[in-house]
Amino acid sequence: MTILALPHDEAAAIRLLAEARRRLMRRDRRLAAVIKAVGSCVYDRRPAGFATLFQSILRQQLSGKAAATIAGRLLQACGGLISPDAVAALDDAAFAASGVSRQKRDYLRGLAAAALAAPAFFAALEQLSDEAAIEALTAIKGVGRWTAEMYLMFCLGRLDVLPLGDVSIRAAVADIYGLPRAAPGAGLIALAETWRPYRSVACWYFYAHLDRAKQQAGAR
Repeated sequence: MTILALPHDEAAAIRLLAEARRRLMRRDRRLAAVIKAVGSCVYDRRPAGFATLFQSILRQQLSGKAAATIAGRLLQACGGLISPDAVAALDDAAFAASGVSRQKRDYLRGLAAAALAAPAFFAALEQLSDEAAIEALTAIKGVGRWTAEMYLMFCLGRLDVLPLGDVSIRAAVADIYGLPRAAPGAGLIALAETWRPYRSVACWYFYAHLDRAKQQAGAR
């Protein structure tokens, strides 16, 4: 099994992303126009592990400001370190005082319990195929497929992930290729075949395309 992931070594990562960029531009003229407009890909890996997935669950369906406030309170309640032990030790009152709903409290406790039961869980993900890693992550209550896919893309650095349920990806594809946002997933899968094995990099450019469009709109 070959796992295609962004290397931790910065120079090697830059070379691999440059190759991905060249290949995508050769294979897809519309994506090539986006890549030229955006420029070099600065896709990088975020820290992997319990704390990152904890934050992903915590921030679901919250505005950035509300999520930051609640996260800050929880960090203080955990003694300055988000760890499985610290989260498992929090009582209902501590979660409530931090502004965490009952459902999300149960999700976060479940994540802590899973991490404590399998201390090597996050390290083991590095060795799993994309689908196997997604399956392992979504087995944790509160972790949906999109959250798992984002973890693979931006924490494990997996370069060939296609998040079909991502509304931003669908919005970018609709804008660039003229496809309906509500088009069946099969259409996006077929379109994305030309982006293999760098579908994550293509998606990075779609996110960048939307950010660039927002900046241009704000400058008017």
